[in-house]
Amino acid sequence: MLDTLLSPPFAPFATAVAILCLLLLLEVVMLAVGGSLMAEPDGPDAAFEVPELEMGEIEALEVGAAAPEAFEIGDVEAEVEGVDGVAGMGWTGFGRVPFLIWFAALLTGFGITGIALQFTGPWPLWLVVPAAGAVGILFTRTFSGAFARAVPQLETASVTPRQLARRRGRVTQGTMRRGRAAEVRVTDRHGNTHYVRAEPLRDADEISRGAEVLTVWDRRADALRVVSLD
Repeated sequence: MLDTLLSPPFAPFATAVAILCLLLLLEVVMLAVGGSLMAEPDGPDAAFEVPELEMGEIEALEVGAAAPEAFEIGDVEAEVEGVDGVAGMGWTGFGRVPFLIWFAALLTGFGITGIALQFTGPWPLWLVVPAAGAVGILFTRTFSGAFARAVPQLETASVTPRQLARRRGRVTQGTMRRGRAAEVRVTDRHGNTHYVRAEPLRDADEISRGAEVLTVWDRRADALRVVSLD
């Protein structure tokens, strides 16, 4: 059995499983000494720290244009999250969970799929590696989404209004204007839906029900505000 797994047709997939086992062993050792490789190094709220970047007037955020990763106007700061996770790789689940968890899921999907396919063959590596890679990415995406949704159940589902900034949402009730808040539906990084009341960032804005908005945090008012994306 071992000779089979070490043979060339199985080598890439057996290596992936071996790396996975090594990561699990290191995690057990770290847990024994009170640490963890899987933990977010800066705490659960580290992802909500916003880099302060001067990006000009808020009108630069044009409908249909590629939104900047972050912007700040005076005392108002926000970060755009067009997709969950890291831009360009969010569809794989990358950025939604700690990197080592994402990587371990990828190794699992790739390694087990490849080994299973080769036991039905063996098949040429140029055929099996892409197939196993595709299945591995799909497995990683599914696992990352499920893990991200499970995190609040394992830790806490509590979030502060500031932690709901930099998210895309939609006005669900009322027409909002300055001095008159309306209800906005926002999904946090764990995939949980929140209904919050907020006012527009600009004094002159009037945002109707059904409009897509971007939440920002106004440090002057110490409150959540929104910018229309429609």
